[in-house]
Amino acid sequence: MTIDIRNHLLSVEKPAQYLGNEINSVHKKEFDAHMCLFFPDIYEVGMSNVGIRILYDIMNKVNGFYLERGFSPMGDMEEVMRKEKIPMFSLESKTPLSEFDLIGFSFSYEVSYTNALNALDLAGIPFHREERTEKHPLIMAGGTCMMNPAPMEKFVDFMVIGDGEDTMVEIAKIFAGNPDKSKKEKLQMLDGLEGVYIPEIHKGKKKIKRAIVRDLNKTEFYDKQIVPYMLIVHDRAAVEIQRGCTRGCRFCQAGMVYRPVRERTLENNMKLIEKTLEATGYSEVSLSSLSSSDYSKIGDLLGNIQGKYGENNVGIGLPSLRMNPYSVKVAEQITSGKKTGFTFAPEAGSQRLRDVINKGVTEKEILETAEAAVKAGWDTLKFYFMIGLPFETDEDVKGIYDLVYKVVQKCRVHSKRLSITVSVSNFVPKPHTPFQWSRQMNFEEMDRKHTLLRELFHRARFMNIKIHSKAKSYLEGFLSRGDEKIGDLVELAWKKGAKLDDYRHNFSIWKEAMDELGLDEENYLGERDLEKELPWDIMDMGFTKKYLLEELENAEKEALTSDCRNNCNDCGIKTRIAECGNMVADKL
Repeated sequence: MTIDIRNHLLSVEKPAQYLGNEINSVHKKEFDAHMCLFFPDIYEVGMSNVGIRILYDIMNKVNGFYLERGFSPMGDMEEVMRKEKIPMFSLESKTPLSEFDLIGFSFSYEVSYTNALNALDLAGIPFHREERTEKHPLIMAGGTCMMNPAPMEKFVDFMVIGDGEDTMVEIAKIFAGNPDKSKKEKLQMLDGLEGVYIPEIHKGKKKIKRAIVRDLNKTEFYDKQIVPYMLIVHDRAAVEIQRGCTRGCRFCQAGMVYRPVRERTLENNMKLIEKTLEATGYSEVSLSSLSSSDYSKIGDLLGNIQGKYGENNVGIGLPSLRMNPYSVKVAEQITSGKKTGFTFAPEAGSQRLRDVINKGVTEKEILETAEAAVKAGWDTLKFYFMIGLPFETDEDVKGIYDLVYKVVQKCRVHSKRLSITVSVSNFVPKPHTPFQWSRQMNFEEMDRKHTLLRELFHRARFMNIKIHSKAKSYLEGFLSRGDEKIGDLVELAWKKGAKLDDYRHNFSIWKEAMDELGLDEENYLGERDLEKELPWDIMDMGFTKKYLLEELENAEKEALTSDCRNNCNDCGIKTRIAECGNMVADKL
């Protein structure tokens, strides 16, 4: 069945997001297995996700397998769909989700959980796996949020935890090679694949090892990236030059769960960049990484790109730079013409608290980097901080203002147009980090610290402050560190009208659902017992609990842990990946 939505496109906002015929989109007529990769957010956000770009290209290269995309409809389109009884559909062929063999949800933000339920409801597919029959698709989930499977496990048949390239291709081959097998038989075939968690089979019985791509140089190129008809959040080609981070920031989930660092060689990065620019026609490429300036051949890579494309004015984006004057030189190397903003992420205002979180950057480095950036022509600076970090005091919070004030004093002499934006988020302790046992701020503490900051920055010249929503941080804490009961919360909140929460003020709905279910704030935001089992402990990330506890102890002592590139800290990854520390471009 193909759904015709043409008569409704002129009545909705941004109709291009529902067309599905973009450059490099795939349209297969013959296939043995059919999957919809559904990003539970709107198109312009989902199409900016690098993981979606990678999986779409490489999985469609599997013989007999067809992967389509799906995205959450905006409010006006959903209203049309419900009124006209149009089921949730895929983008490419406009096939109802209920007719697919497999639907895969990619979760990068916990607040999107209700969007997935909304898509299933629009498709007429039961939420709970035990209520679905052979006529329904298998439902899977992946993405960083699934590092804690508990909140969503009652809704899905299986999850893929960790790197998706190798495991998802194997899944595609199993489905394409066994189209006539039952759902139960297919799940049994998936059992044993690295990173695959099947609650019905595995819950309470075994730990699931995170899927880890051993060598980025052996993965398929994903050069045929889709070029949207409309502007998206990150509208450029994207190439992941390396994966993982060696810095060991104690608050950072991504830095922990994407270990070890694996670099693509200089030669292969250039080949992928060349193929991607040729296939897409983009005039800008983002060199994606948790820490782009840490790539061991970053200077050579930038030089090669500029040498090849300099005359064509191809732009280069480095989304993550370290705070040191070298990063300014790197940024200067890739910037031509008007300079926009320069971003810093000290995370904490005081040196003491930066040592607690193992940020590994000094006040001197921050000031020198800011001064170098302003001298080089950047007069708009943005600083990212967090409040509510473990072992934080009010003096540490005040330190945010003190540090930015020092930046103003140092940089104002070089630019009379200096403008600084201070962005402050509320810390959420994430699973699989040394702070996973730590307490999260409640509303009262957030209110107090927000007031403190606003009073400090009131009437401050050359700097303005933006503080993240208390409600969203509070909700994220419940969802990210939740147990199975949080699945009940997600379902009840959706029934009460919560969806597209990143764009709507729905917290009252969530709070009403929390109260109705009798969920205790302390159970989810409070400090966790170091000895008790955590909901996400079924996942083996590759590093040990002993390592996380040692890092928590080091945080309390304000002791720094060295960069993994300089010294192995015995986190446990080498028991899985013996080559850890040697998978960098200058050693490959």
